[in-house]
Amino acid sequence: MKKFAAAFSAVLISTSTLLVAQAPAQAYSQATFASNNTKLTFTAKTVEGKKYSSKVLANKKPTVFWFWAPWCAICKNESANLVAAAEQYKGKVNFVGIGALGNQAEMQEFVTHTGTSLFTNLNDADGKLWNRFGVIIQPTLIFVDAKGKITSKVGPSDEEFLQKKLVALTAKK
Repeated sequence: MKKFAAAFSAVLISTSTLLVAQAPAQAYSQATFASNNTKLTFTAKTVEGKKYSSKVLANKKPTVFWFWAPWCAICKNESANLVAAAEQYKGKVNFVGIGALGNQAEMQEFVTHTGTSLFTNLNDADGKLWNRFGVIIQPTLIFVDAKGKITSKVGPSDEEFLQKKLVALTAKK
């Protein structure tokens, strides 16, 4: 039985490694060859089905992109921090949620349930925006400063981290 368990574990680990290794390679190759300007220029649909153009972000203000999934408990927990930050930094920082790994109804339910309708949330069910930004796991935050420099935080973020990042993004330089 121990041999079977060890063999089964080895198969699971190698299969998982293969699946994870394929996603980052694709995302990395796309991210490597796209300039930040190209990366930040896109069109999409909101979770409500309306057309969206990232040109509305071209206003010299920093932007926070929040990548989430409708079934993600961590994303639901993190949403309160994003809503509070969007309220606090209204007019100073753009906030855009980018949902994937679910259907439109699930994404709409998530936005309604979490109160994140305060800012635009995009339906990225096809994963194009996730690939564009090299996102492979949710939640992920992408920060774009006023000059277009991009940094990211993969995994959960607490209120303290988000506040420090937003203070830095809005500091006069």
